[in-house]
Amino acid sequence: MVKTTINLDDEIYAEIVRESIEKYGSTRNMSKIINQRLRNKKVDARKSAKRIVFRVREDLASLDADSEIRKGWEGSSK
Repeated sequence: MVKTTINLDDEIYAEIVRESIEKYGSTRNMSKIINQRLRNKKVDARKSAKRIVFRVREDLASLDADSEIRKGWEGSSK
């Protein structure tokens, strides 16, 4: 474990203090709350960073995707 000093905005500090008291009954476990939130952010960042990859058949590669999507959209709304 590494110890360091960080400066928190007053609102964030108050929120962490409140959560620490609710969960653990004191402010001694504020580090647990902060670590938990940082881990959750890291997981969320990984989830949102996924890319959608798809392959286009060779016979469709020369078509303009935007116009084909528009045609399909217009056809399905009729």
